Amino acid sequence: MAGRLLFVILIYSFHKIQTRASLLPTLTVNPPVITETDSVTLHCQTPPSLSVSHCYFYTLSGGIIKVSSCLKTLTGTELLKMSRQSSPAQVQVKCNYYRDLTQSPESDVSSIFIHNLLPPTLTVNPPVITETDSVTLHCQTPPSLSVSHCYFYTLSGGTTLFPCLKTLTGTELLQMSQQSSPAEVQVKCYYTVKHGDVNYPSPHSDPSSITVCQKPEISIQHFPGENVLFTCTLPGSADRDARCNLYFGENNNPVPTTTSWKNRDSKNRLICQFTVTIDDFLRRVHFLKRHDASCDYSLGNEANSLSPRSDGYSLTDIVEKEPSKISAFTTPPDIVEKDTHLTKTMLTSTMTTETVSSVNPGPDKDITGSSVSTPGIKDSSNTAAPQKTASAEIWKFVAVVAGCGVTVGVILLVSAILCNNRRTAGSQEVKGRQEHHNENMETYHMYAAISEEPAASDLKSIMYSTVQSH
Repeated sequence: MAGRLLFVILIYSFHKIQTRASLLPTLTVNPPVITETDSVTLHCQTPPSLSVSHCYFYTLSGGIIKVSSCLKTLTGTELLKMSRQSSPAQVQVKCNYYRDLTQSPESDVSSIFIHNLLPPTLTVNPPVITETDSVTLHCQTPPSLSVSHCYFYTLSGGTTLFPCLKTLTGTELLQMSQQSSPAEVQVKCYYTVKHGDVNYPSPHSDPSSITVCQKPEISIQHFPGENVLFTCTLPGSADRDARCNLYFGENNNPVPTTTSWKNRDSKNRLICQFTVTIDDFLRRVHFLKRHDASCDYSLGNEANSLSPRSDGYSLTDIVEKEPSKISAFTTPPDIVEKDTHLTKTMLTSTMTTETVSSVNPGPDKDITGSSVSTPGIKDSSNTAAPQKTASAEIWKFVAVVAGCGVTVGVILLVSAILCNNRRTAGSQEVKGRQEHHNENMETYHMYAAISEEPAASDLKSIMYSTVQSH
């Protein structure tokens, strides 16, 4: 009899446990980590066989919310107020419901982490690498926090705990992201802060992209005395619309070239070819510290996204085979035209100043006017011969310009003019104050002085020779 009674009790208890389990609600929270201003959704899921209209949510630290439905959205601030806590905090929540005035069992506990942490900033350098190159990932945390390790993960999967400053090779990054080259790997990071026994995760950083690709190869053909043909071979993964760029030495600006076109080689790889004349080639390499050439190509649709540079191709042999023209280059090619224009302007300005000073003498006519003398017309000062000598020296300086670099020639020319003006001004200052010539006489002196110097055609010839020397 006692055994039968025990059996009945066990059956009843088992049935009661099954009934309770079938009535147990399930509480979900989304998302489980928020800031005070973020929102979290609480969902008290009741058994599908039951029709329930009201649910109750409450925290383990106190506070109950009755809602008209079993789905409720709260901000972090509201949840902290409900639980009588302050950020950062771990708020533990349960729920239950009533049916026919009968209270259901309580759900299991769900935790919501509320914090005031700022997201980190993720930087990657460089953003474009090959499989053997390295990239540095820096998860920059707020300066007010002491954080030694951060979590890095790729959007294609895989989360790894690293120091917040971590260097990876392209191969390691591809393995981490479960991708193969060429690939664009997007990475995010976050950090955790421990409060009590709980590690609170920070918001996640914005994604940063790293492109892992292959670099091109460069080859050169030299046609002595004519041109140099540069061939940039792109990897098979390169886009058909890729743009190629050619560089000399340490220069970071692409080189404008005579010809550029794309084709495919025997391995079906895209090739870009550039033709550079020998004169242009020698001008450019003459002013570089490093005599080599390299190339790169554009990636995707981004105008500023470029592949890694090819290995440098030495240009030393070509430079040594074309030695005769190198000594002629004294000014970088992009400065020659500017210097030539400057020389013409200074010569014109100097001659105009002399003429205006003679025709329209002013308070300073004793200085500027005395720089012009007239051989063959007697002057009581007897300074005609020295003046002619000084003037002739200027024209000799002009002739020197033809054999010098434009910049050096301009300096010599201007120095000669200034020295001549100072010398003649000193010798004529007393005379200028005692003797007054009329305007016609001074104008005549100017005319005579010009007729004695080289003709305009000679000056043009000198200037032309100066420019052509470059």
